[in-house]
Amino acid sequence: MIGVIVGAGRIGFNLAKSMAEDHDITIIEKDKTACQKLDEIDCYIIQGSGTNTIILEEADVPKSDFFVAATGNDEVNLLSSVYAKEHGVKIIVARVNNMQHNEIFKKLNIRTVNTEQSAMRYIARTIIRPRTQRLVNLGKGNAEIIELEVKNSNLIYTPIHEIENNSNKFKIVTVYSGKEVIIPTENTEIGYDDSIAVLVKQEYIDEIHDYFTKETE
Repeated sequence: MIGVIVGAGRIGFNLAKSMAEDHDITIIEKDKTACQKLDEIDCYIIQGSGTNTIILEEADVPKSDFFVAATGNDEVNLLSSVYAKEHGVKIIVARVNNMQHNEIFKKLNIRTVNTEQSAMRYIARTIIRPRTQRLVNLGKGNAEIIELEVKNSNLIYTPIHEIENNSNKFKIVTVYSGKEVIIPTENTEIGYDDSIAVLVKQEYIDEIHDYFTKETE
């Protein structure tokens, strides 16, 4: 995949570092010192503002599969994301620093993440969302991440700690509710038709799949 990341702060830097090995990444960053720190990452670096259309053209945004606006400035993230949207980028994720601005992004159908709720690894998972994805090796490689739409009405509006019930079979790691990406706490509740990313031991995948997706009368 080809991607553009605006902002080389902690989130942008770590995201690029985690994805550069398997993807063609371009980073736009206005700070010279921050650009110099990117030398350790195998990516194309452009020094400049994410709101500068000349810079965005140089980054070949229209040819990108995904676009991430990860600066600490909501205005920059919004304007650069709108540019990406207008130029046909299919997957756009914008960091929102002030949640009062979140509604603006929602109205434009731009997926958002908030630094208090999300981290670099979950942004990466938002971009690359196969039905089943290996995340980590547990017990000599017997764990996978699966994504499910919640259909079991018995689980709706139930705190996650009650759904998991201290189980060693699975753990809910992300909730996708509409355009929101939520890193759940033990008290987070899941809505009907929300999607979730679940870390599951392989021998329990079918059981956990049915647990969440089986519709109840």
